[in-house]
Amino acid sequence: MYEYSILLVGKHCIAPLTSLPCRTFTADNAQQAFTLLKSRCMDVIVTDSHLPDLSIEQFIAQLKTSRHTPSVVVTTDSPNIDQAVSLIKAGASEYLPRPLDIGRLQELTNQLIQRTTDKSHIIAEASASKHLYQLAEQVAKSDATALITGESGTGKEILAGYIHRHSSRRAQTMVAINCAAIPEHLLESELFGYVKGAFTGAYTARPGKFEQANQSTLFLDEIGEMPLHLQAKLLRVLQQREVERIGSTQSIKLDIRIIAATNQNLDKRVKEGSFREDLFYRLNVFPLRCLPLNERPEDIVPLAQHFLTCADSDKTLSDEAARKLTLHSWPGNVRELENIIQRALIISRFPEIDVEDLMLEGSLEKTTMGFNTESLEEHCRKAEYQHIVAALQQYSGRREKTAQALGITTRTLRNKLAEMRHYGIDPSMPASLPQQF
Repeated sequence: MYEYSILLVGKHCIAPLTSLPCRTFTADNAQQAFTLLKSRCMDVIVTDSHLPDLSIEQFIAQLKTSRHTPSVVVTTDSPNIDQAVSLIKAGASEYLPRPLDIGRLQELTNQLIQRTTDKSHIIAEASASKHLYQLAEQVAKSDATALITGESGTGKEILAGYIHRHSSRRAQTMVAINCAAIPEHLLESELFGYVKGAFTGAYTARPGKFEQANQSTLFLDEIGEMPLHLQAKLLRVLQQREVERIGSTQSIKLDIRIIAATNQNLDKRVKEGSFREDLFYRLNVFPLRCLPLNERPEDIVPLAQHFLTCADSDKTLSDEAARKLTLHSWPGNVRELENIIQRALIISRFPEIDVEDLMLEGSLEKTTMGFNTESLEEHCRKAEYQHIVAALQQYSGRREKTAQALGITTRTLRNKLAEMRHYGIDPSMPASLPQQF
């Protein structure tokens, strides 16, 4: 999920707004705000019209010099038309009187984010990525249940958020729950809620995530980890569009959209008996697959540049660093790339990030057990290339058959062959591999 972030600046904004259903960060003054913005991207800034260390006009002007400029909402106890006009011209998005109407502000921030984040937070340069988000826009127009699959770190949460923001429910905040992160004995109460006295410790009634997401979208992350007995209860909610709190016999009607995600093979889980077949078909109405990063290499450098922008850094990637990023195998996908860029920003001493700053390869020194001095990455890469060459030989160079046998796409195979040629390996000559690698 793409959960938006709001920075609250000034004592009049912090107290009443920290309950907004989003990630909120606070700063007492402009200096604290700029310090925070160096390490985090913000979607919206809500600020007092009078700050202790900087005029509001100077604050907005300095915000406009950052590489990622959030929307700015200025609040005041003494509304003034002339000041409102001046601040809007200076770059403020809205000018609101206090006391603030929380509902109005939530609606406003949703509108601002809809306006500004759809393009800036979605990196889709590869044709496969563009196609994926085109499909997401199509499913967003309906209330169909969507199932997003893909490896960890490929952006399943971001895709779910994109669907929600393009749906008719976008005025409401999307509710998310990670089914793998909550202990099994707590997951049921988190999802379905409970009434007072339902179990020991239930001193008050509490709504669950289904009720919280009423008239909005519920994102069920890591759905493959849900226990079987809860799968049955989830199936009933999907079928009946109603939920019962634990300890209650009263059903609560729901107007809700479900998006689920998993990094597991649910077909396999169904065959193993650990995932209900009927639930799988209920969830898999509109399947979407997030591709691993190595299957969309055109996205790698733009993503890296995006992470630099989010860090408000003026640093750039050298051509060699960009090439190295493109050739990396990315077992940790986008999450790994983000971590590497963050690390490079710490290490790099120059305006340009070079290969050494990326620290993509470590070396394994020779040990008493007799290992050679090649790095683990080099060793794995050699074994991978040998396997590819053997498969190519087996299928007389036919790429489609080879890719099918290897369990990868023809695009991935093509990228691997390009990597091999970069290392001086001719895939048509298997004998050259040991000498030239």
